[in-house]
Amino acid sequence: MPEFIRSNSKEILINYLNEHGIKQKYLAEKLGISETSLSYHLSKKSKFTLDFAFAVSQALDISPAIFLKENYKKLVTK
Repeated sequence: MPEFIRSNSKEILINYLNEHGIKQKYLAEKLGISETSLSYHLSKKSKFTLDFAFAVSQALDISPAIFLKENYKKLVTK
């Protein structure tokens, strides 16, 4: 199965949150998960999945393209 998600998606999300002053607690609430669960998703133990990328994108009202490899960005529109 092809990999759609960039290998540094966790870092992209963490940087996005920091740059926009968004707390992980806020994102966890928007996702309907606990802060602990979100922390796990952002840890090295968890895989950043396509489903999670789309959930985060929807919660933050951003394009999921920031998490996708270049050749797949054209498949999504905000």
